[in-house]
Amino acid sequence: MSLINDALKKAQKQRTGEAPPLAAMPTIGGESPRHISRRGKPASSTPLYLGLGGAGVLVVLVAGFFLLRPSSGPVAPAPAEKPAVIVPANMPPPAIAATTQPAPAPTTPNVFVVPLAPPPAVAEPPAARVAETRPAAQPAAPTVAEPARAATPPRRLDARATTYIESIRVAGIRASATDSKVLMNDRVYRAGDLVEHEMGLKLIGITSSSLTFEDPTGAQYTRNF
Repeated sequence: MSLINDALKKAQKQRTGEAPPLAAMPTIGGESPRHISRRGKPASSTPLYLGLGGAGVLVVLVAGFFLLRPSSGPVAPAPAEKPAVIVPANMPPPAIAATTQPAPAPTTPNVFVVPLAPPPAVAEPPAARVAETRPAAQPAAPTVAEPARAATPPRRLDARATTYIESIRVAGIRASATDSKVLMNDRVYRAGDLVEHEMGLKLIGITSSSLTFEDPTGAQYTRNF
């Protein structure tokens, strides 16, 4: 019954905001509240975090010191090589060109030359003309006139050939210096063409007004228009 009363009082005090004294609180498991409050609390992890952070900061500072610190001393630049001074050897003094004066030209005394008159021309005697003797012209030998040959009359064509030539139908004649032609019996003939094979008649002459034919024996016939 006392435990219930104690619990009710405790609840009332909690509602009013007053914490009950430790002596008034009931014992739990045979231990009083005062003894429980004196127990050692578990160690907090905050000091461990602080130690680790400090160690990290220290490492960063040490690394920055070694990286950013200046070198032991500025590197002295290599001494520049001095240019070698070339001392010229003892040069002989320049030779002075000897000025030689030209020798004076020998002077010749003025000589006055008196021109001599040419000798008088001697007239040569005229050369004797030699008469040229030409041989007398010999009289020409009399020429004996040859007797005139009797003109042979031209051969005449056979009557059959003459009849054939007169029966040829001539449609047109074209006489020219290079290519004369005639249209006979519906065929074109030129000078030198064979007109009739059996009798051997050949056309040998073409003019604007006549046609001349010839047989194998040389007999000719001219047909006039």
